Amino acid sequence: MVESVAQKRPFWPVWLYFAGLVLAEWLAAGASRGPGMLVHTLIVLAALIHAAYLSGPAARMLSVLALAPMVRVLDLMMPQTFVDPVWRFPLVNLPLIVAVFMTIRTLNLRRQELGIQVGFLPVQILIAISGPVVGIIEHRIIQPQAMAGSLEWSEVLLPALMLMIFTGFSEELLFRGLLQNTAIAVLGPLGGITYVALIFGAFHFGWQSGADVLFVAVVGWTWGWLAWRTRSLLGVSIAHGLANIWLFLIMPLTAGG
Repeated sequence: MVESVAQKRPFWPVWLYFAGLVLAEWLAAGASRGPGMLVHTLIVLAALIHAAYLSGPAARMLSVLALAPMVRVLDLMMPQTFVDPVWRFPLVNLPLIVAVFMTIRTLNLRRQELGIQVGFLPVQILIAISGPVVGIIEHRIIQPQAMAGSLEWSEVLLPALMLMIFTGFSEELLFRGLLQNTAIAVLGPLGGITYVALIFGAFHFGWQSGADVLFVAVVGWTWGWLAWRTRSLLGVSIAHGLANIWLFLIMPLTAGG
């Protein structure tokens, strides 16, 4: 019922917020991060104030949408030279996990609504094994530096755990769980999944590769559709974590990246 109302009366301001996020990411990808941080901060304030004057699904969506630029501000504020890349992920994403669970509690959302359940396990396993393929393809596009010196267990275990928990779990909980759930209530399934996938792609502007932004948006849309259809984040969370393990650990060390 909510979806049909959303389709009859589209909440167009969410696309203004999307345009603002794209602008902020484009600015942050430049030589100076300051303008991007400023725009992200303004989006957080605008979304929260706007949500306070609304009710129902639109208010929920804007409250959740404010989390994305908030986390990006934390990321952009992180010193580039004094923080080991391995510890960068928990420093940024641990506050995200806390904020997401506080938002879930405040909005009184059930875990089944967000996909925090196993679902049909064979299907989730099939989704999960797409992760290495995604990581291999993205490595060919951006070729990042390795997060470890070798593939010895002592070198890769900690980075792999960090990537699995603080990118796979935390980012899927925000994007495909909380944000997509509230976006679908406003924009309908197709609009909500597309909206979140576009934001997910825009948040990769920092790699300064249009091909990577497009690829990540397509992957985000696919994972979003799978999470929505299966009502579970398990497969996409594991896939996301494995994709980053292949992208930042395995491929750079085996392909001479």
